[in-house]
Amino acid sequence: MKNKIIKAAAIAGLIFGLGNTAYAVQAVSLDELLQQVKAGRVKDAAENQKRVEEFQRDRNRQQQLLKEMDNERIRQEGISQALESAFEANDAQIIDLERALQERLGELKELFGVLQQAAGDARGNFDTSVTQIQFPDRGEWLTEFAQKMGSTTRMPTLAEIERIWFELQREMTESARVVKLNTTVINAQGEEEQRDVVRVGLFNVVSDGKYLEYVPETGRLVELQRQPAGRYTSRADDLQDATGGVNSFAVDPTRGQLLALLVNRPA
Repeated sequence: MKNKIIKAAAIAGLIFGLGNTAYAVQAVSLDELLQQVKAGRVKDAAENQKRVEEFQRDRNRQQQLLKEMDNERIRQEGISQALESAFEANDAQIIDLERALQERLGELKELFGVLQQAAGDARGNFDTSVTQIQFPDRGEWLTEFAQKMGSTTRMPTLAEIERIWFELQREMTESARVVKLNTTVINAQGEEEQRDVVRVGLFNVVSDGKYLEYVPETGRLVELQRQPAGRYTSRADDLQDATGGVNSFAVDPTRGQLLALLVNRPA
């Protein structure tokens, strides 16, 4: 019985001791918690203060940027108004100058119109002429000159006016000449080769006793697939071998139309 009383007292003492220990641990944890809460409040207060300060700085900076943008807008509006005023003044001045130009041109406008038409007509004739194999660059110049004559802002030079007269005169002169030259020819097999050819005025071109055709689209001479009768080709051969004097030759004044009919005629 005595042993039982001793064991019960020991158990009660052990429980009491454990209870005191748990209470002590709990007390320490609450103190730490209190300190952590206190430290967290201080930290949060510091971060909130930092955010408030940053916001104030950003607000001040944004206000400064807004002020700068307003100033820039005012400056750009001033520039725009100045440019609009300058544009209106320049536009009025241009109208006055154009009116004065038209008055001073007077009859020259009619002359420029004639030159423009002459250049355009010459370009059309030269492009289909056999003389183009010798003077291929004149077409581009005539186009530029015609465009210039149609403009109200560009004036021709005396040298340009003289050149169109020269080109027209040269074409007339070449129409009466028989010229030998070396150029590219497309043979009957469709191959390119360099040949000595003879140009007879503005009418025909022959080579090696054969008639050639000028193709404006390619700017090349092409050997006819079918040639006229031998009496014509023999004269072409004699003409190419001639060094002077008078030589008989069959000329097609229609620039190829009669020749086409001749080669298509049944033998």
